[in-house]
Amino acid sequence: MNVTDDAWREPRFPVWDRAVRLIHWSFPIGLGLMWWSGEQGRMDVHQWVGYSLLCLVMTRVAWGFVGSEPTRFTHFVPSPSGLLRYLKEGGEYAGHNPLGALSALVLLGLVLTQSLSGTMSRDDLLFEGPFSYWAGDLSGTMTEWHEINWQLLQGFVALHLVSVGWYQWRKRQPLLQAMWRGKAGHKHARSAPKPLLGAIAILLAAAAVLWGLVSVAPEAPSYY
Repeated sequence: MNVTDDAWREPRFPVWDRAVRLIHWSFPIGLGLMWWSGEQGRMDVHQWVGYSLLCLVMTRVAWGFVGSEPTRFTHFVPSPSGLLRYLKEGGEYAGHNPLGALSALVLLGLVLTQSLSGTMSRDDLLFEGPFSYWAGDLSGTMTEWHEINWQLLQGFVALHLVSVGWYQWRKRQPLLQAMWRGKAGHKHARSAPKPLLGAIAILLAAAAVLWGLVSVAPEAPSYY
């Protein structure tokens, strides 16, 4: 009985599952809408975009513990020695390289901070976050941090784009293709990706929790 080479070929599973790819490409859309709505004073749109980004970040964080193997934090977050080794020797990785892993964590942290601070901020004119009364005197600090964090986020996005461009065109590493199609070149995951329905369930649960908290949050007194 003849056995073809294809029968012995190792399965080529995608590095990035559909959940991570959809969340990743939702970020530039959401951040663009956040900027536009803030500039135009469309705080109704701004608020819903903030809610959406918050739920997406919560989903990505949860997926980092229960999602596909390459998407888990334990898989790609580097150790100090691993980071130093990469800075000295370089190399290619199936998923995030150590610097890319840190970049992903910073992006999640900044978007999470932006969304959370928005829910607790108020400007006494155009917007009052649903949790601003719960925040009390801290609401003023959250409003200031919302502005500061937005500047940090814009700067980081610019740095992120430059870095991706460098790896994509200068070092010939197909980062964009991998994040668009799931895999690119000879790099692939060792295990099958988790179903998208799992991430959707987490997203719906996060949205339900947020909706519940917004529903019970008291409105700020008139003297606020």
